[in-house]
Amino acid sequence: MVLLDALIECGFKKLVVCHLNHTLRGRSSAADERFVSNEARRRRLPIEIARARTAEFAKKNRLSTELAARELRYAFFEACAKRTRCRHLLLAHHADDQVETCLFNFLRGSGASGLGGMKPLMQRGSLTVQRPLLGVLRREISEYQEKQRIIFREDASNVETRHTRNKLRIQVIPAIEEAMGPAFRESILRAAEILRAEDEWMAGMIPEVGAELSCRALDQLHPAAQARWVLAWLRHYEIPEVGWKETRRVLSLLDRKGPAKVNLPGDWHARRRAGVLFLERNDT
Repeated sequence: MVLLDALIECGFKKLVVCHLNHTLRGRSSAADERFVSNEARRRRLPIEIARARTAEFAKKNRLSTELAARELRYAFFEACAKRTRCRHLLLAHHADDQVETCLFNFLRGSGASGLGGMKPLMQRGSLTVQRPLLGVLRREISEYQEKQRIIFREDASNVETRHTRNKLRIQVIPAIEEAMGPAFRESILRAAEILRAEDEWMAGMIPEVGAELSCRALDQLHPAAQARWVLAWLRHYEIPEVGWKETRRVLSLLDRKGPAKVNLPGDWHARRRAGVLFLERNDT
């Protein structure tokens, strides 16, 4: 709601509000949908609304609920952009979200790509994804919201500590702030910016990905470049929830004395045959 208000205040006129109801929180989800719809009408803006059976999609594709919701959300955004002939998707992630993401990825053992956090500008298919508030702290957003008297709804699941990211936000980050002071956020954001730049530089040093990877070409690379090339390959083919573990699993195929097949998330697997690695997916 703050992003929408700020865009209007900055003179943006051709805006389309998009809301996907994930149907995960019963009446609360339905109330969110009504709220967004009413707000769009109040501001005389076109709105795109859809509902998704997120829990069923996650179970069918063997994904976490969070990743399933993300995939469905982006598919919805891309469909909306196509219908409305939009090229830009504006998301409201802010600086505290970035800190949370960087810490989460660090604790998962992520590399430079994950530690760099979310990108302020990125291309996803035909969509240019922008995060205008990524450098704005939550407290600054709250100050703007109070000053502008912007109404909003809090996601009911934000207070549930059964989710790892919520535990970070509610328990871990306040403890870090108490021990280190509020300036720790700026340190993490600065480190993320440095790592994003270094990650982009290193990404330009690996070969382009194709349908197959040559075992011989991989053998000739530094281990860090091997991992980066394999990870880029898996992400290019949209293998879900890939990271260090999945990358190492694929690289184990370079051992000709070992298994010629490894399993990957989402019913995918990688195989080695005739000196090349390739991907296959089980029919479900």
